Amino acid sequence: MSKTSGQCLCGAVKYEGQGERGRVHLCHCRDCVRWTGGPFMGLQFSEGIQIADPEAVNWYQSSEWGERGSCKSCGTTMFWRLQEDHTITIVTAGSLDEKDTMEPIEEHIFVDHQPAYYEFAGDAPRVTAAEVFARLQEAQSD
Repeated sequence: MSKTSGQCLCGAVKYEGQGERGRVHLCHCRDCVRWTGGPFMGLQFSEGIQIADPEAVNWYQSSEWGERGSCKSCGTTMFWRLQEDHTITIVTAGSLDEKDTMEPIEEHIFVDHQPAYYEFAGDAPRVTAAEVFARLQEAQSD
């Protein structure tokens, strides 16, 4: 099994990504932009993550379906997860210890919420909020 490590700025929150590392997705929703100052750049591991000290993470319920995790000590933005299913946890791309082998951006989501003050080059697919919610509904019905 493949494992990848990551941590917050001060090192109080350390985690290990298990399984295959997914490609980076950018979320431009209003909550992510407010939380990070720009898009949330995150990725998922095929077999989840293991947080060394779960008590070091501050979880905040930011919507009906999602929670955001940050370091209680330094405040670093670390995780986003589904409220109902904690096995689906997305880590910030910048928190990985090894970033040099990351693949290019796979997708942008909530592009219809993206503020005008930034733009990304490249041809990664752009998905609207309606398309994201349709995917979630489809996944729940499977």
